Amino acid sequence: MKSSLAKVALFVLMVLGAFVYMGEVLTRMSGGGAVSGPISSGDVSPEAGEALFLSKAKCYTCHSVGERGSAIRGPNLGDLGPLGVPIGIRAVERAGERTSATGKTYTAADYLLESMVDPNAYVVEGYKAEMPVIIIPPVALGASEVQAVATYLLSLGGSPEPLEIEQSPFWKTVVEASATAATSEPFSLYLGGDTERGRNLFFSGDVTACSKCHHVNGQGGFVGPELTSVAATRTVPFIIESILNPGAQVASGFERTTVYLTDWNEVVGVKKAETDEVVEILDAEGELHRIPKGEIDEIEVESGSVMPANFAELLTVTEFHDLVAYVLTLDGDVAPATEPVDPESESEAN
Repeated sequence: MKSSLAKVALFVLMVLGAFVYMGEVLTRMSGGGAVSGPISSGDVSPEAGEALFLSKAKCYTCHSVGERGSAIRGPNLGDLGPLGVPIGIRAVERAGERTSATGKTYTAADYLLESMVDPNAYVVEGYKAEMPVIIIPPVALGASEVQAVATYLLSLGGSPEPLEIEQSPFWKTVVEASATAATSEPFSLYLGGDTERGRNLFFSGDVTACSKCHHVNGQGGFVGPELTSVAATRTVPFIIESILNPGAQVASGFERTTVYLTDWNEVVGVKKAETDEVVEILDAEGELHRIPKGEIDEIEVESGSVMPANFAELLTVTEFHDLVAYVLTLDGDVAPATEPVDPESESEAN
């Protein structure tokens, strides 16, 4: 039995390399992704951009505008964000920073478009480079949709000028990506999986039970990232790597944290909150530890994940593809008004 599992693990790890390589090539040519219908150039407006922000573009899964959305991974784009001003004003200052850094003149529209087509070019201090490129699958916004989102963001405290967007040197990249997506084939797994079996593995599998740590559509735990819309923002190779090698890219706020106590014990999990008096750690079993600071000797935040890294050994090839097939259905279209509330943290607060 152990020999059989070892062979499965080796096989899955070998195909992972192929997935990562092929995925990066093929997904860039793919027209896939959840689509509510592309907007035309005549529909470009702040209102259309706001609707996209809260639906197809899935911007709300990483960013908030005021108190709408989630600001765990990306900056709040309202006046609660960095610099204390909304993104329409903030983009002007960021454009000045990009001008100084590159020697090229940036406008506010240039800064926003670069953030969409090459999000790793400039990362705001205190945040990770983890934003997906929204002009390729699975998000795959068309040119008019990108223009609408940029117009909406510029309207938050600023004055949007659609012509300024079209004159940006980054606009050509947006248009070319739209043209490529219209004539390409989507990337798919080499083996189909059963989504219902995958759902059972996710919520109640003896080996997996992913919902113990991950939240989907109001069900599950809070030790790992919310996955309700993961398939709408992350590529197939990214999802595969996240299952088989979860420490490769750890989402902001979910780093493995070890609290060393003065009595020589330790607590390992993810940090949920910190006040002047206590640090809250949620461990892999879903138990919330409220640790008085007077009992803490040291806190170590690691680059790794609390998620187990041995699923390649535990799952058969069929189970693995069933699980991936289910995760690829998680492309939720409804934006929450706020970040899901952790019931355990809420009870502690009360």
